[in-house]
Amino acid sequence: MCLLMETTVTELLREFPRVRRAALSGETVIIKSREGNLRLSLDAPATGSLIGCMKGLLAWADNDIDGPTSDAGSWDSDL
Repeated sequence: MCLLMETTVTELLREFPRVRRAALSGETVIIKSREGNLRLSLDAPATGSLIGCMKGLLAWADNDIDGPTSDAGSWDSDL
């Protein structure tokens, strides 16, 4: 269900708090102007931690990563 509110530039300037509340509540506000219709909608930032945002994309591995991840022969001592 897409909530839609239509307004004009004049009404936007007069009643900005009401139009802003509508956009913050999830409605898409169409502002009709001479140049064309403008769309005002909420683009909320992602909330939560990085791990929370990636839930379901990470695979759990029960590996011991406390030790070296490559063998000693991989390191070249000649710099």
